[in-house]
Amino acid sequence: MTVDIDELQRFCTFGPDRVYLLVAIARAKENPGTGRQELPVIREVVADAAALSRKVRQLDHAMSRFDLRSRLYISVNARDALAATFELRRRMDDWLEMRLHGDEDVATKFKQVDSEFKSVLQSDGCSDETNFLFDLDDVSAAEADGLEATLGERTTVSLRRETPNGYHLVTEPFDYTELATDVGYELKTDGMLFLSYVGED
Repeated sequence: MTVDIDELQRFCTFGPDRVYLLVAIARAKENPGTGRQELPVIREVVADAAALSRKVRQLDHAMSRFDLRSRLYISVNARDALAATFELRRRMDDWLEMRLHGDEDVATKFKQVDSEFKSVLQSDGCSDETNFLFDLDDVSAAEADGLEATLGERTTVSLRRETPNGYHLVTEPFDYTELATDVGYELKTDGMLFLSYVGED
């Protein structure tokens, strides 16, 4: 596992209610023969830059318990923890009402509030900013260089990461409707930035 913590600390901007999510995930296509229910997804909330290294190590250790190929991502946009708290409270009110009307299955939700909070935090409504993530699959380094230069003429390119399938380029938002390029990409406005494989020896 190689994660450039210094690079991450420069990229992330923390605040009182401004956090990031680290997500370790084992994907089906990299673990053939493993059922979807057996593929772990573990999320960790990172509240400050000093905790980044420790949280990365925790997820690496957690995923090492599984004999699976797993990836580590970080939210490309900071998350609003206060907004997530209010949204979770609204959902809990709904669960309580459902329980009072006889739904016994909803009781399990109350037993996994931590997991529910992390899920809410990752939702679009809890994004605290909008960075663009250009996901480039099956492109050469030269093609990624070319797109990075083209983007740099229009906005700030904050980060570039090599991924298993190509590259991730993170930019500040801009009017992309006139972006002309021959390089194929998928634009994500609230994506997850690939950091490394984790849980491997």
